[in-house]
Amino acid sequence: MFPQPIRVVTVAGVLLLCGSLQGQDQGAPGDLPRPPQRKQQAPPPEPVLLDEIVARVNDQIITRRDLDHELYVIQSEVRRRIQDREQAMRFWQTQRRTVLRELIDTRLLLQKAEELGVAPNVDDYVSGQLEEMRKESGIPSLEAMDQAMRRQGMSLAQMREKLRQRAIQERLLGVMVYSRVTLLTPEIQEYYDQNREQYTEPEEVELAEILFLTEGKEKEQVRSKAQGVLDGLKAGGSFEELAKEHSEGPTANRGGSIGAFKRGSMQSVQETAVSKLEEGGHSGLIEADYGFQILRLLKRKPARQLDLETVRSHIEQQLFTKKAAPQLKKYVEGLREESFIYVDPSYQKDFDVEELGLTTIEF
Repeated sequence: MFPQPIRVVTVAGVLLLCGSLQGQDQGAPGDLPRPPQRKQQAPPPEPVLLDEIVARVNDQIITRRDLDHELYVIQSEVRRRIQDREQAMRFWQTQRRTVLRELIDTRLLLQKAEELGVAPNVDDYVSGQLEEMRKESGIPSLEAMDQAMRRQGMSLAQMREKLRQRAIQERLLGVMVYSRVTLLTPEIQEYYDQNREQYTEPEEVELAEILFLTEGKEKEQVRSKAQGVLDGLKAGGSFEELAKEHSEGPTANRGGSIGAFKRGSMQSVQETAVSKLEEGGHSGLIEADYGFQILRLLKRKPARQLDLETVRSHIEQQLFTKKAAPQLKKYVEGLREESFIYVDPSYQKDFDVEELGLTTIEF
């Protein structure tokens, strides 16, 4: 039997102020001593709620903090992706109701992966994923990426943990679900023919940068320094040499080269600046969340249609996901049935958890 929702609270402290008998007037002989005069006490402060248990999944818990963090991340993403306020609100109201159920299902999958021993070390894979995300976003370093992510309510460490959990889940599902799905060559060809527009490789640009970070610095001083370097470029200075001397990016020692980026993968301000450049040309000052940047276009590769063999693995993944959906649903439902799942009643009305097969506790 569970008690009422477990809450961890702190009270700032209660100070008892008691009068002292010492030095009080004792009155006439034989009279009872007067009660000591007490100073009027302020009421004790209200308890401050630090956290509470929202759900139990076998021997693990999901706290209010876990739930609130997930809700905040999703809400921030909805606001970023959907500009229309009413549309964003409708989408958010639908999405938020599934959050608790998804947190519970994630715990079930991670627990099963650990039980079956299909959760090997995935740190190298996760580090590679983060580096790929950084490059695709046009962010100069993981430190700058951490800064940008924190402004959206998530740290780099939290993203690393999410990717780790996702990788472990995929390993488990690969063994228990996806390995039982078969694909035929005609299915792959048909999907390719029907979705050719998806397999047009966008334009790609190879870039170099001179980066000026603003964290912990006076922004206008950094701007002034960046403008001075830009003036040097306009006067005929070597981009590579100026990058080696002034750039604070991780590739400064090799002339600022930061690799290739596909059209649409960079931030809009960078996309706009690069779209106007000829090969060998450089941009003006680009202001970003993390500082200022000057970009140089080293090479431009035009868009092209990808052939079937190039995209076969992607198509297989798409078809696997579609064909595996019924089996995946059945597998997760089986995990729910064999598990102990309890959701505090005060949360059940706000989230779609009916299908979890909840354990009911009578108090």
